[in-house]
Amino acid sequence: MKNSLAFDFGATSIRALLGYVKDGKFETKEVMRMSHSRVDEDGRSRWQFEELLKQVVQTILEYKDCIDSIAINTWGVDFGIVGKDGQLLEHPISYRDAKHVEGFEIAKEVYSLKEIFMQTGNQIMPINTLFQLLVLKKESVNFNKIEHILMLPDLFNYYLTGNVYTEMTIASTSQLFDLATQQFSDSILNGYGLSKDMFGKVIEPGFVVGSTKNSLLTELRNTDIKVVASASHDTASAVLMTQAYTDKYTAFLSCGTWSLIGAITDKAIISEQAYASSLTNEAGFNKTNMFFKNITGLYIIEMLKSQLERKYGRCISFDEINNYVKDSNVSDVVDVENECFAQNSFDVVACVDELLNKHQAHDFDYFKIIYLSLAYKYKETLESIEQIVGYKFNKIHMIGGGVKSKLLCSLICSIVKKDLICGPMEATAYGNLLVQKCATGEFKSIKEGRELILNSSTMEYISSN
Repeated sequence: MKNSLAFDFGATSIRALLGYVKDGKFETKEVMRMSHSRVDEDGRSRWQFEELLKQVVQTILEYKDCIDSIAINTWGVDFGIVGKDGQLLEHPISYRDAKHVEGFEIAKEVYSLKEIFMQTGNQIMPINTLFQLLVLKKESVNFNKIEHILMLPDLFNYYLTGNVYTEMTIASTSQLFDLATQQFSDSILNGYGLSKDMFGKVIEPGFVVGSTKNSLLTELRNTDIKVVASASHDTASAVLMTQAYTDKYTAFLSCGTWSLIGAITDKAIISEQAYASSLTNEAGFNKTNMFFKNITGLYIIEMLKSQLERKYGRCISFDEINNYVKDSNVSDVVDVENECFAQNSFDVVACVDELLNKHQAHDFDYFKIIYLSLAYKYKETLESIEQIVGYKFNKIHMIGGGVKSKLLCSLICSIVKKDLICGPMEATAYGNLLVQKCATGEFKSIKEGRELILNSSTMEYISSN
């Protein structure tokens, strides 16, 4: 039995799944799951990369005798910088670090925000790699020591194999990438004094990056496991497992810490209307284009839950939350794209009170407000996309942690007024495993692999009628 090992990194937790085919069905086994958090260091919000890498290594070593390949997905935009000695110069900075706004302001001195969008197709957000790099260039003594800039999945792959590459889907989140040429943008890099030499050769998903026998980590050098570049941006892997990948009339909704809602298009849609609607284009699997919007998502719910748990001095279950919310008559909504929800940390109740200019009667009413606000934002976004692409979607394929909440799914279905397909729950890891098994030859094609995985998965269908 051939096992592939998928690492799926989220902004608050990481998990690893073994994937294999048994008796004609695709099966998975979760072999690792852990929470992780950012730390404040030198005035910046940073990821604990060494701890994450340690967990990856431990998991590989535990299952080294039964795995044929490994691949890693992460969120977009964040990166690590490697010096001439081949070592990490500093811990990677989080996209939620407040200083990125300074890079945003620096960028406008060279190109207008519209010009940046027109060259990259990316939604203009201060979290994007370009703006992060401009702050680093201005303030860090390490900038001139940089040999390689590696997006997070590529940084993990570098440590696992010793090889430097940049996978296409994750590169396309950076605001440095030209979707037409599918290479880093000469005009953006030259305009901001960034060298293309610092970035690895661009590769497509399915490329075998190398083997653990050549790892920079001595613990792994006695192993010989293929390391595959999956569609390394978690959204690209997840969308590969949705009906949106094969049906243009199906929209996708990746509902997790962030909400990403949109559709697959034949090519990037880079227009004034797309810019005005704050939509983005990113590379999907097999050079498809994902046209969507990034919206702060369940992170607001997670923040509210943890803040109320501290207030009450006890755990709050999602069952308790949903039981309250389903009977709540609150109908207020706020704009979840408001900048207050994009901060490194924020008081959810205070933010909502300020936006609504009133306080709610019960703390749990704020959960209802956020759920409703997300659903109405999805509706607004899909209407904008439909206007631009010139056709309407008849359903939404929803993936990510949000599918666990039947209440949220029902709210979305009733407010957006489109049929909903929910699942598979681990779509990102499944997309990761699919690409691995095609790269190793176990699956003859993506089509064959998708059908096997989806036919082996549990999904729920909710009608809008």
